[in-house]
Amino acid sequence: MGVRASGTVVWIVEKGNSRWKIGVFLDGEIVDVTHLDPGEALCLRHLPQGQVDGVLLAGSGGWDTEVAEMLRTHTKGDVIEIKHGDPHPLDTEVEDPGSLGTDRVANAFAVQSGVIQGLEQSKVWMIVDVGTCVTTDVVRNGRHLGGSISPGLSMRINAMGEGTAALPGVEKEVWVKLTPFKGETIGKTTQEAMIKGAADGISAEIIGRWRILNEQFGDEEGVGVILTGGDSPLLELGRVMPKFADSNLTLKGYYAIFSHKQLSPKI
Repeated sequence: MGVRASGTVVWIVEKGNSRWKIGVFLDGEIVDVTHLDPGEALCLRHLPQGQVDGVLLAGSGGWDTEVAEMLRTHTKGDVIEIKHGDPHPLDTEVEDPGSLGTDRVANAFAVQSGVIQGLEQSKVWMIVDVGTCVTTDVVRNGRHLGGSISPGLSMRINAMGEGTAALPGVEKEVWVKLTPFKGETIGKTTQEAMIKGAADGISAEIIGRWRILNEQFGDEEGVGVILTGGDSPLLELGRVMPKFADSNLTLKGYYAIFSHKQLSPKI
């Protein structure tokens, strides 16, 4: 995979909880994304072909020095690293900004920096990232207020199987095929009941938070919802409006952080 271009090319190399992701940006626009399989180690054959002018290596998962060195040999610019606890440019009200996960920082900064379209629909946005955990982050008038963290679908289903004697385990390959956030809410088997319980719980949780925020900020044109994360296509939020999905929101936020750090190296 490669990008042939005469403009500026930046790679965003993200290490999540279970897998790597590589986003390629050309003059600020995302043009390609590569997902590695869960647990697969990043190596030379995964890297895009062609010129690269800068790299951001970031994420909640750890990596060794060899990964950064491999990336440095493929760029004529900087390799900037952002790990959990590192300084970041997000304007936030949380008590300890360094405690925020890098993905949450990137999601909120994507909104705060205005790198995505459609934000004029509301002054308050709730960003919902549905993955290993379900995180929400609230940005009001460009300032990050904080958010919430709860178990993702796999964690909820696994906890039922591990915490009881009678309930079975349910592999992700099974519940993904059932598109658990859509359709009937009643399970006809034990497995289906577990899946529906976990999935509907997430949907109800998000809708409930959205309603509370609307009560809190009801005079600001309604609270908008942005969906992202690997399991977000399964989410059903009914009549929540305004809302839109952006599977590359985190990568876009990391790119905005990279651009900010290029202009302000001390931040």
